[in-house]
Amino acid sequence: MLSIPVSPESLAIRSSSIPNVGVEYQGAQALVDLAESASSGRSSCNKALVAVGLLAAAARRRGRPHAQSGPRQHGGVARRAVAVSEAPVTKTQQRRKRPKVIVLGSGWGAASFIEGMSEEEAQMYDITLVSPRNHFLYTPLLPTCAMGSIEERSIVTPMRRIVAGKADFIEAKCESIDTIRKVITCGRAGNPSKRNAMDYDRFPDESVEGKLSFDMEYDILVYSVGAEANDFNCPGVKEHAFLFKEVEDARRVRNKISDLFEKAALPSTTPEDRDGLLTFVVVGGGPTGVEVAADLCDFIREDVGLLYPKLTKHVSVKLINTGDHLLSTYDRDISDASLAVFEKQGLEVMKGVRVAAVKPDTVEIKVKSTGETVPLPYGCVVWCTGIKQNSLTVQLKESLLKKNEGRKDLDTAAAQANTRAVVADLNLKVRGSLGSIFALGDACTVENERAKLRAEELFREGDADGSGKLDVEEMKTLFKKASDDFPQFSCYATYFDEGGSQDEPDDVKIAINRVFTKAADVRGTLTSLTQQSVTDRRNKLSFEEVEQTLKLDANNELNYEEFVELLNGIDNNMRSFPATAQVAAQQGKYLARLFATGKIDGKREGCEEAAKEIGSFTYFHKGSLAYLGNGEAAFDVPIIGAVTGPLAGLAWKAYETSAQLTWKNRILVALDWLRTGIFGRDTSRF
Repeated sequence: MLSIPVSPESLAIRSSSIPNVGVEYQGAQALVDLAESASSGRSSCNKALVAVGLLAAAARRRGRPHAQSGPRQHGGVARRAVAVSEAPVTKTQQRRKRPKVIVLGSGWGAASFIEGMSEEEAQMYDITLVSPRNHFLYTPLLPTCAMGSIEERSIVTPMRRIVAGKADFIEAKCESIDTIRKVITCGRAGNPSKRNAMDYDRFPDESVEGKLSFDMEYDILVYSVGAEANDFNCPGVKEHAFLFKEVEDARRVRNKISDLFEKAALPSTTPEDRDGLLTFVVVGGGPTGVEVAADLCDFIREDVGLLYPKLTKHVSVKLINTGDHLLSTYDRDISDASLAVFEKQGLEVMKGVRVAAVKPDTVEIKVKSTGETVPLPYGCVVWCTGIKQNSLTVQLKESLLKKNEGRKDLDTAAAQANTRAVVADLNLKVRGSLGSIFALGDACTVENERAKLRAEELFREGDADGSGKLDVEEMKTLFKKASDDFPQFSCYATYFDEGGSQDEPDDVKIAINRVFTKAADVRGTLTSLTQQSVTDRRNKLSFEEVEQTLKLDANNELNYEEFVELLNGIDNNMRSFPATAQVAAQQGKYLARLFATGKIDGKREGCEEAAKEIGSFTYFHKGSLAYLGNGEAAFDVPIIGAVTGPLAGLAWKAYETSAQLTWKNRILVALDWLRTGIFGRDTSRF
């Protein structure tokens, strides 16, 4: 007789999360009954084997991917996947349904969010990551791929490796979001008509034959789809210029440049044609444009002389910038240093010039100082002029507007009025989503609550005497009292406290203004070195600037309309975080800590509880850096300021190598630097 000691606790079976099926399957007691039957001698061996077989089947099913639209059907019966617990599971855990989390995107925000959670923390949720790109791209080194200084695969990491043990991954494009039903619609192309074709559009926007479409439900949506390259509706950009944002863009630029050199080397090509073919135009004086131009100059200086010695004199690189300074967001010393390095390399920087159109063989440029339009022959145009919100972000805002129709406590149209991205609060929760959507990275802009949305309430609170106007004393009290909720009021509260008295002599007001401005400068410098919330990011106003925005009448009073206008100006003084990889990565890690509390459930109350425990998002600015070419780089470090030169170039390479996501990538990037330094760049075209 076979005796198997078994308890319900040791054989507890809990259901895996199955979309659209809110049922928990408890099979422990059934297995215990079988085991007890075995011990009493009733078909002992058979019963025991059945129990063990059921356990084995459950174990095999564990972790098996399930259909997103519901349970699999087999013979008309829904198959429910079960999993054997590895440790005793409490009744509370058994009853609890894991919230379904969908993460859209595979960039810095999404990857940092997944990386920031441990496997145990991730198991509190049923996470699925959806993206048309099945890899993470280390974007700061993308310009180095333009001519092969770094190979493409050295700076990408498969998303399935990042999500392993934490989430599922689906390669598809999210086409629409229904925030009312909490459903996303995804799609991708089916098999191409020619089965051996690999260059077909995998994610067509329109409905095509064989296209695969499906819906996915969510409790929580993490929106991290990034942004699109901005062509500013310039004629001819989409047809003739190369946008520069993805690995495919860098590969196309690399192949194009190699192709141009081979065409220019033909004996039938005239010198005039060679000059045009080998004129490379980079549009945009920001970090990406500067680094693409720098890598191109390195290729010309280090490799063209050896590979194409007869063509060297025909090669030219031109960098077009609408402003008067390159890297305008950096320290001015860095802008000057970049100009000096480029001049030494023979790169022509065209300042104060705007591209009017890109034609098949010429770029039409307009000189701002003269208004003159000049044709510029080119062989290749690389467009690096910034970003804009993508079509999915626009659709998401429209869905949020419908979701919140009729709400008196929220003006969704005003809350989502930003034209660059979806607006989130200090905890990265999308305004109007009621706690079900979080946003990260370039797709998101973090804003403090806008005072204008509560103008009527604030005016009533400030109008103590009910006169219908706010005098100086009432404004002083209001701004001081409301500064905690609206940090953008702090400049005005300080003004009324320290410098707003009209009885003070001018020399005293000037002295106060100097102290005020100096203190603001010191605070700004210190907060740039420490964690910085969006409430810290406001333009510092002097007392004179405060007075200009107040626009008081002869009696030093404001009516309601004037007060609303004032609040609008104050709100516009707030600055959002920059759209950089640094910000997106820190947002992803913050959101991972928020989810690690286990309180995020897609509802506003759960988000508020987690926010109380974790606090609001803060950004630590580590500084800015850019490669300038010829082994030189520039660092814009808080307090220290600008650092440039060859040593900065070595530091730049060391930092970008160590900052890779995995050790595989770090080793590959380091070997690429070594390979390029010893053997040069590979101009083979595939």
